[in-house]
Order: sequence, then C-alpha cells, then structure tokens
Amino acid sequence: MTGRTGGADGGADVLPGSRSALDPGRAIKPGRHGLSPEAVAGIQRERLIDAFVEVVSERGCPQTTISGVAGAAGVTKKTFYEHFDGLDACFLAAYRRGMDILHRRMWDAYEAAPSWPDGVHAALRTMLALLTREPRFARAALIEANAAGPDVRLARLDDLARFRAFFTAPGLPRVPDAVADAVVGGVVSAVRVRIETDDSPDLRSLLPSLTYFAVLPLLGREAAAPYLAGER
Repeated sequence: MTGRTGGADGGADVLPGSRSALDPGRAIKPGRHGLSPEAVAGIQRERLIDAFVEVVSERGCPQTTISGVAGAAGVTKKTFYEHFDGLDACFLAAYRRGMDILHRRMWDAYEAAPSWPDGVHAALRTMLALLTREPRFARAALIEANAAGPDVRLARLDDLARFRAFFTAPGLPRVPDAVADAVVGGVVSAVRVRIETDDSPDLRSLLPSLTYFAVLPLLGREAAAPYLAGER
C-alpha cells in the first residue's frame, strides 16, 4: 500500500487536476516572500502537474504543448524545463501521483470491509466516487494516457499488476494473474467507455454491475447477484 504523497503547497492526498494552478492562494509573491528555494520549486512543480492534467483533459494529448501547460501553471517554459524534461515526464508524475492516491483510498476501503466481496464493493465504490468528483484526472488517466509515451504506458501496466492484490484474501481460491488482470481490465474498460460517451458521467451508477462482474468469477452467480441488484 502506498504512502501519502503531496507537495509544498499542501497538495497531499489531492488528485492532480482538482485544483486550479492559478488559484491566488498558490501564487508566489514577488520579492521577499520568505519561502526557501526548495519550497518555491515544490509549489511550481505542483502547479505544473495540476496544469498539465487540466490542459490534457480539455485539449487531448496530441494538442497539449509545453507552452500551454506552462501558461496554465502561470510559469515560463524555462521553469517547466527546470522540473520536467518534457510532457511525458510531467504526465508520468501526474499519473503516478493520482494513481497512488486512488489505490490507497481503495485499499483502505477494501481492508475496512467485513468480507472479500464487500471489500471489492467498497473499493469500487470509492474509485467511482473519486473519479466522478475529479473528472479531469479521470479523463487524463483513463483516456489520454492511451496516447502518452512509453513511460506512462509502462506505469499503467504496473498499476494493473498491483490491483491484483484485491483478489487475494484468506479463504479465497488462488486467482491466476491472467484472471485478475482480465477483471481489472474489464472494469477499467467499462469506466473508460462511460467517460468517452458521456460529457458529465456519474460513474457511481456503474457500481452494481462492476461489483457483480468482479466477484462473479470467484463466487458464482448466486453470491454475486445481490450486488447486481443493489441489495448490498
């Protein structure tokens, strides 16, 4: 389970793109502002990460430029290059930050549940609620990441692997990695389709069907049916 992440401007546990990079509260006053160089760099980096998610979610990956991200962050291109060597590096930082937070919150919900299927249900409920609340990150991570560079694509494969942990529990039959990956991939695909086909999706409506889909291979139709019917 990953630890808390965050930056010098108080961004711990907040998904990238959820805050405006140009919020006055995040501005660095000119002159004697009393901040150390490290603090200034941290604030700039966090603003660039938020700005990147804002721009890529609105314009799409092919139309996202360093100038556009720097402008949305209120910094110069020179400042951008002080933190990232290119757009893919910025995308990777945003993706990893957000997925670490998402995974940790899902895992917390999973561990607090009384049983394995209830844990899966709680984890999915947490994921869908968070992505509904933060549509910029949802689009960046699930849609635009398809057009990102190889480092982001490898990070997505790493995430697929760590979500296998939701299919291990005492008394649960061992699940082959290929089965766990297929279930996780199916869940992600369903969420992605909803985002792409609905301008303002409420992803929480997917919870019954996704829980049913996730627990069906291990528990069978009878045990999974109450989740599909919304009885749990």
